[in-house]
Amino acid sequence: MESDLRGLLQVAPEQPSPSNIRNVLSTQALPQEAPLANNYMNDEDDLEMAGNNEYDEELEVSDADSDDFRVQADIAKLNADVAAFKASMAADSSDEDDDLIDPRLTMASGIPRKRKAKKPKAAGPAKRRVGGGTRSNIAELSADIKLQLSRASQAWVVDNRRDEALEIVLEIIRVNAETHEAWILLSSIYEEMGAMSDHIMAKCFAAHLRPRDFHGWISCALAALDDVTPGQRETNLGIAQLCYSAAIRANPKSLKARVGKANCALEAGNANVAAAEYAKVLKRKPYNMAILRNMAEAAFDARNAKKYVELARGFYEQAITYMRSGGEELQFEWSDVIIYIEMCAFLEKYAEAALALRSLARLLIGRSDESFWDKYQDDDREWDQEEDRRKEEPEYQPDKYPYGMYGPALPLDLRAKLSIYRLKLEQEEEATRHLQWLNPQDADVYNFFVDTPFVIKDLANQLFESRRVTTALDFYDLYRRLTGEPDPEILVQQGKCYLEMEDQATAEECFIAAIEIDDDNIEARYELAQMYETAQEQEEAFLLVNEALKLEQEQRLEDGEDDDDGGDHMAAKARKKRRVRQKVLRDKAKARPKRARRVYVRRMANKAQREKYEESVTNNFKEKYQRVLELREQVASGDKEAEAEWMAAAQDLVDDFRSFKEFYPWDKYLSFMGYGSFFRENRRKKEREQQEQEQEQQYQQEDREEDEGGQVDKEAMEAHPETSGLAAMAERLQQNLAPEDGDTTAQPSLRRSEHRGIPFDEWLDLFLEYAISLARHQKAKEAYLVCQSARDSIVYKSSDNTFLIHVAWAACAVYAADEETCVAVARFFMRNNSAATDSYRVFSALCRVCQSPVSWYASGPAQKYILRQIKAMDRTLLPPEIAESALGTWDHALPREEGQGPRHEALDVALLMLYGHILLTSTSYTYALNYFLRAAALDPENPMVNLSTGIAYVHYAMKRQAENRQFIIVQGMHYMFEYYDARVKSGHIVERLEAHYNVARCYHLLGIYHLAVEFYGRALGEAREYQKRNGGGVGEGYELLLKDFVYESAVNMRTYSLTNGDFESARALTETWLVL
Repeated sequence: MESDLRGLLQVAPEQPSPSNIRNVLSTQALPQEAPLANNYMNDEDDLEMAGNNEYDEELEVSDADSDDFRVQADIAKLNADVAAFKASMAADSSDEDDDLIDPRLTMASGIPRKRKAKKPKAAGPAKRRVGGGTRSNIAELSADIKLQLSRASQAWVVDNRRDEALEIVLEIIRVNAETHEAWILLSSIYEEMGAMSDHIMAKCFAAHLRPRDFHGWISCALAALDDVTPGQRETNLGIAQLCYSAAIRANPKSLKARVGKANCALEAGNANVAAAEYAKVLKRKPYNMAILRNMAEAAFDARNAKKYVELARGFYEQAITYMRSGGEELQFEWSDVIIYIEMCAFLEKYAEAALALRSLARLLIGRSDESFWDKYQDDDREWDQEEDRRKEEPEYQPDKYPYGMYGPALPLDLRAKLSIYRLKLEQEEEATRHLQWLNPQDADVYNFFVDTPFVIKDLANQLFESRRVTTALDFYDLYRRLTGEPDPEILVQQGKCYLEMEDQATAEECFIAAIEIDDDNIEARYELAQMYETAQEQEEAFLLVNEALKLEQEQRLEDGEDDDDGGDHMAAKARKKRRVRQKVLRDKAKARPKRARRVYVRRMANKAQREKYEESVTNNFKEKYQRVLELREQVASGDKEAEAEWMAAAQDLVDDFRSFKEFYPWDKYLSFMGYGSFFRENRRKKEREQQEQEQEQQYQQEDREEDEGGQVDKEAMEAHPETSGLAAMAERLQQNLAPEDGDTTAQPSLRRSEHRGIPFDEWLDLFLEYAISLARHQKAKEAYLVCQSARDSIVYKSSDNTFLIHVAWAACAVYAADEETCVAVARFFMRNNSAATDSYRVFSALCRVCQSPVSWYASGPAQKYILRQIKAMDRTLLPPEIAESALGTWDHALPREEGQGPRHEALDVALLMLYGHILLTSTSYTYALNYFLRAAALDPENPMVNLSTGIAYVHYAMKRQAENRQFIIVQGMHYMFEYYDARVKSGHIVERLEAHYNVARCYHLLGIYHLAVEFYGRALGEAREYQKRNGGGVGEGYELLLKDFVYESAVNMRTYSLTNGDFESARALTETWLVL
């Protein structure tokens, strides 16, 4: 077989070097018949190592392997026919793939074939043989498991009882999860049930139990790829790639597994892995055009693109040389010509790309014998429209081939590429000759490039680089007509063309259109900022520069996430160190609210155009506001679709208001628009840069051997060439716009009462409704930013507006369960309404309704703030001499009246109780009692005051170091019964039940259970009487009673009865009160 296959191969000439393009493009006859497409792999391509498969030198296994002896012993016990069959299969699957490849072609691409150094074998047991064979050291299944497997198979296959079979298999796995047959059966059952995800997982578990079963891993990968469940493709690709990797470990010579892994990686976007695997396959199968094309695609997308493009180009040159030498027919097409010349152009070898294009096109057309055209390096006369220059060549025979095999035979996309390369080489005349074939207004040209518009885009970009602006605009227009969709990159390029033509208004329109289509476009902002800086529009230029800098920083952080496993070990180690700080910055950036979209005013247009644009924008926002009003009722009724539409329209309106600089001070405008504090950052710029330089020097010193890591960083810098220009422009604009420290410039004034035809009061209602809606959807940071932007606006500076804004802010904090913000907003009310009892009640209420721990309620800042309020109250009410001696000397730096602030007319019980509860929450019972007793002296009949005082005493008595514990308990119970007597006289059932329950809990806490049971019983008795009065029904508010007091009392009484062994009473309590 080996000799027959070798006889079919043609001996190739001496292999070319990749750097010598003429060797690759040597003149040989092209096969006349169209080549047939090769499959990726066939069964013979997989070197499945079952039986006596041969291995590479590094994979050879010693004959003394103990596992091999066991395998031989098992084989000897088999039937003779089975043994003969296995022997024949092993002979058929022996490794002959290397013999199919001419060894002289292994260096054709200029890539040496790497061979690992052969290590001396260590004494002792040799390596375990890997492959698809069954392991001999697998424990035999127990009789019980065999029986259960038989029952499961019988139930599933014969009796069609799928549920019973599934239950049996799951029980087998529970008993012994390493039962391979059970997992296989389970995957089959899941497949029949349509549970494809479970089917794939079961196959994966089965494959892990046979890690050297090559076919098991391949089957698992194919199952993952065959799954068409919506939304699972990305997950299945990852599973399939892992399975193919395991198959490669089981059989390192399997090309099928490597191609499968590469295909999965390529589809998943992991181009580095795909390119590496394709390269390994191509070393064994260098003439498979399908794999060659995939290799080229992966090479262009890889992070180390230059390295893999050079590798792919070498493989293409090897295939082209083999084809020219008269070897096996290959399916070499026009698309392969484009791929090859694009790789040459990617490596900036434009002259070689042009020469290869001409020669390969001549080969495919059928004029491969006219190699004399290759001596013309600087012109493409063989593809001219006229015969003049061709006739200057002595070897040219006009009658040998028809005219249609010369100029008209070259496809237009290749002609466009040839024009690009001539422009790159500054050969303007040749480029012009080719452009004569490419009329942007020609319908035939349009129809030809419908499927390949990217070629027109590349040609237009190159024309712009060559300063042929008018022609470039024509091809940009052609590209827009071909795609039918606006392309931000093309709009930016068109804007640059109009700038070259000094049409600033049209250029501005193009740049703004690019930003409106792609809000993350950096280049458009940079160009627009440059134009505004020249036109002395410094504020707008500064905003654009800040936006661009912020976007550039975010993109750099995102690029850090894309670092894959390519490169050497040292480079990966260095990147891992750099990633630590990048991850922290990325997390902060993701948690930060998004920048508000703003309307970009056309500043370079004339007055009439600006007014027309403003009118259209105003009408658009009026329509959106009308839609907001129409949807309010539907949103209130709970319509989710209407709510989503309402929020989208409200966001556009709010962002438009926030983007209007007239409504805000300059520093506030920069802050909440999301541009960041450029001024503060610039003050610390030198320190930060110095620290970064020191860290970078440390990394470079530790990892001097990493070449690839440095190359990647250099490529990342080249990917953002405008960064340095942005920073320099920001520095220039800062000198004119940055506020100095301590600058107290007066805020701008406003002389109108509406915006976009909508009154400011309605704008405020929209702001607050939108903020609360965001909070209800768990977008607290965005909600706070909306409230802050309303507060900072110069429009809403009145006390009523400020009060409404902070009420909405508090509501957002309650929805978000954000106690810190609740406390901050409550402090605003106390600060703006000092000496007002209601402000302290608002503080308590906000902290009560916020569903979060009381950490901020009892925090140090809140505690100190309330204490300062109490001291201010005491100082106001005490005589000056006593106040100074008791509370300290007043701050004489301030006038006395100004320092005292608003005066208290009397001691505020609510303030004293608030501070007492903060101390009580902090378990500072003795200090809390001081303020509770002051409040009790002011309002001795207040039930809340007596309850709090009694609880403080009881808890204080339970402390380990309490002195005279019994006396403290007596004091506490005195106040508890003062509270009890006041509550039981109430006409409301809720207050009476509350009194019974609280006293019972107090006795329960003290361990006096028989008294606690008495008061629990009173609570249940009150509830029973109330139920009887309402005719056995629940009555108004009775559900609340059951939840708050009756259930708790019944449960505590039942627990007491069970503890004492009174099971009958416990049963009666349960049946009476605790049956839902």
